[in-house]
Amino acid sequence: MIDYVIIDDEPAAIEVLQIHLNTVPYMVLKASFRDPMEALDYLQQHKVDLIFLDINMPKLSGISFPKLLQNPPLIIFTTAYSEYALESYELKAVDYLLKPIQFDRLLQAIMKVKSVLNLHSGGLSANAEPAADVTEQTIFIKSGAEFHQLAIKNIKYIESDGNYVTFHTDGRPILARYKLSEVLELLPPSLFVRIHRSFVVALMHIETVKSHCVVIDKHELPLSSTYREDFLEIINGKTGG
Repeated sequence: MIDYVIIDDEPAAIEVLQIHLNTVPYMVLKASFRDPMEALDYLQQHKVDLIFLDINMPKLSGISFPKLLQNPPLIIFTTAYSEYALESYELKAVDYLLKPIQFDRLLQAIMKVKSVLNLHSGGLSANAEPAADVTEQTIFIKSGAEFHQLAIKNIKYIESDGNYVTFHTDGRPILARYKLSEVLELLPPSLFVRIHRSFVVALMHIETVKSHCVVIDKHELPLSSTYREDFLEIINGKTGG
């Protein structure tokens, strides 16, 4: 579960976010605020995983807000103005969403949050869940007018063709309009690796690694020289070699 708060001085903006996020089962709204000072007081007393934070607000801007928190949660900035993007990333925001916020773009941001939280739990806690449990997660993929919820453990490899990718899974393949770089942002980096400009593979589904290809489901997927060295280091690390 991801506990979050929304901070935005516009009631309509809060309502839109709540409507979108209510459809994502693991997102838990703890509070919403129109007054950033009230939000500041709340966050000094309560721990959450994520803040959806507007930038243009009276009294206190969203850019200044995180600087007042000793250990700020993860932040997704929400704003109607693109000129703050650079400054938001300097504050190490997870993402920067322009209003009006589209549902598929919001889901991409949430997947980034999930990846960051998984890395933090794996790296900082002795009692962290084993990496295999990450495979129980799901991601949402937009294909045409539909959203498909895919279990990460069922994704075998992703194939790119221009601005489209095909998710090859245990079931039928799913075609979606994404760049391969965008797909990588949605997936746990410990489980998926790029082997070619057109292919990302799931490490758990690899059957054989040959000199110039990777075999999954009897399909020989090209292993390019650009990615071979990094890929071999990863699999050598997993086999103890």
